[in-house]
Amino acid sequence: MTTASARPAPALRRLGLLAGALGWGLMLALAVSRLALAAPRDDGLLISGLAIALACLLTGATLLVLHALRAGFGALDAFFAAALARSTQRPAKPPPPEPQPDAGAPRRGFIGDRPYVVRRDGAVEVETLFGPRLFSSLADAEDFIGV
Repeated sequence: MTTASARPAPALRRLGLLAGALGWGLMLALAVSRLALAAPRDDGLLISGLAIALACLLTGATLLVLHALRAGFGALDAFFAAALARSTQRPAKPPPPEPQPDAGAPRRGFIGDRPYVVRRDGAVEVETLFGPRLFSSLADAEDFIGV
């Protein structure tokens, strides 16, 4: 559905109002004929007229709901088309610059499934089952873990 075809049809609203008015007019005519003119009670015309009046009322209500849905979805479609157009007009953000490795920052990694941190002085701190443990070198930590 595009924004041009999603415009609500005014004819749909007019038809709904016309069908509703016809149904109410027919209901009123049936009531007047029954009460004022003492129309026969069980000849089938009264029930047929009532069925037609109810069908007109339901058709009118359905057409009005359909008109409201078309108008709502048309507005929604226009909103998304505008949002899409606005998003394509925005310039793309350049990717953030790669962070430069700091020579003084600690190096991190894993020995097996255990995380470790190499400190500035070369000592290695490894998370073990019993808490962090400090080793003098990465080779000593690997020997302890069993890699």
